[in-house]
Amino acid sequence: MDHQQQEQAAAAASAEVARQGEQQQAADAQYDPEDTEPAFIDASAAGQFEEVQVEDGDEPMSDDEDGAGPAASAAAAAASAAATDGTNQPTAAVPDQSIATFRSHAGPVYAVATHFDAATGTLRIVSGGGDDRAYLHTLTTGGGGGGGAPQTTTIPLAHPHTDSVSSVAINSAHVPADAKGKAARLLVAVGSYDGTLALYDATTGQLVQLLDGPTDVEFVDFHPKGGTVVLAGSISDGTVWMYHTPTMKCLQVFVGHEGGDGQGGGGGGGGVSAGTFTPDGKFALSAGMDGTLRVWAPRTGLCRHTFRLAAESGVGDARAGLTCLQVDGGADGQLAVAGSEDGLAYIVHLAGKKIAATLRHYDETPGAAGGSGGGGGGMDVDGEGQDSGDEELRSVEAVGFASKAVNPNWVATGGVNGTMKVWDVTHGGQGQCRQVCRPPADGAGGNVAGVTRIKWHPTLPLVLVTYTDGATRLWDARDGSLVATLTGGHAGVMINGMSAEFVGADAPGGGTAVVVTAVDDGGVRVFEINIASAVKQ
Repeated sequence: MDHQQQEQAAAAASAEVARQGEQQQAADAQYDPEDTEPAFIDASAAGQFEEVQVEDGDEPMSDDEDGAGPAASAAAAAASAAATDGTNQPTAAVPDQSIATFRSHAGPVYAVATHFDAATGTLRIVSGGGDDRAYLHTLTTGGGGGGGAPQTTTIPLAHPHTDSVSSVAINSAHVPADAKGKAARLLVAVGSYDGTLALYDATTGQLVQLLDGPTDVEFVDFHPKGGTVVLAGSISDGTVWMYHTPTMKCLQVFVGHEGGDGQGGGGGGGGVSAGTFTPDGKFALSAGMDGTLRVWAPRTGLCRHTFRLAAESGVGDARAGLTCLQVDGGADGQLAVAGSEDGLAYIVHLAGKKIAATLRHYDETPGAAGGSGGGGGGMDVDGEGQDSGDEELRSVEAVGFASKAVNPNWVATGGVNGTMKVWDVTHGGQGQCRQVCRPPADGAGGNVAGVTRIKWHPTLPLVLVTYTDGATRLWDARDGSLVATLTGGHAGVMINGMSAEFVGADAPGGGTAVVVTAVDDGGVRVFEINIASAVKQ
């Protein structure tokens, strides 16, 4: 009830008092003054390296300072999102299509990583979140991708972090079997904003080693050749650290991103937002909030090349930071793509040391080809230019190349503006926008959910995309159609992280996609998509 309605009600009540005193007494008895108060819900070549000795001095980031406990905050946010759409109007119930939900976290879940063991039908999931905790979950079906009710377990990972767990990784995709057919040790890496990197046994959850790291850990990633080297980067001090897991030694600290600790640089600082190794493992890469993409030589620690993307392209904003990074694009695997806060995605050729294309994901020109457009799924190349004027909607938050089995010259970009675009990077310096995929706006406020993560199917032209509205959508990159939508019983609750395993992807129908999401309401949700069935619908 607003103030005007309250005044009208009071006047009516006064008139009623004058006519009937007894009715006034009954009304007084039922009146609750609190009803008018507003409510608020809130590697084997390790011998070629020398261990780097790092002096103490960088203090970890301060602990979370939430007014209420994280469990209460997460529950309140979830209840609020489920009940209203931001306009205090009830929303339709959202179905929970997950096959399992882990609710170990007492706060938002920020990161997930997965490994599927086809022999045992076991899915391993590591998750980390704002409650400063990490967990190792297992889900077993007894077969490859389905059959029977899943059995679940959860192991709390031991180290008591003092700040949010921001990033997790599993080295299983990079670990080969030895001569006897036995796989080398599977490890989980857990990075936190308290500046620590913890390594665990991926099978038992036992703590293997706690490594000192940078001021904070923004990302972790394993080396593609053997999974025995791990990379960690800092959003605060702009450094990238490289460790050798068999010896637990720090091999290198890469220093060079400008404006670390928030001093200068693009995007308010020069921290490292993303990093990885090249597919051949010869170089390390880091994308920074200073707007640069840097190529590092692991053995020497020297920067082999710096791409100053905005300046070199001539169209970007030099103040904008880079937000995301992926490699292994192009027929030779030498293309990398970095998304930027200025609404652009930059394609670089690593060996050639040049910018191959600049993709304008965010288009300010009304009616321009490749604009964000409106609408509910499908191709929208001649959109209405809804991007115009919304500075906060510029940022490109997710990027990904299609596999060589699909088309290595296709790349997907996803932004805060809610669009996922599919590009062919072989068509000139600006690429060719093939499709623009955008979910429908909600009915009440006209809001469109932003993109948070992107993952291509390894053998089919299909793209998994997660959103800030809590949904995961599967798009067909050939025609821009929406193939499937997965919801977890929550409306308007952001998905922060996503990992996917594709079981039987080489089969004619594309097999089964097992999708795991890290959600703001504290849940880790597991979904299954039968690809063939979804495409037929």
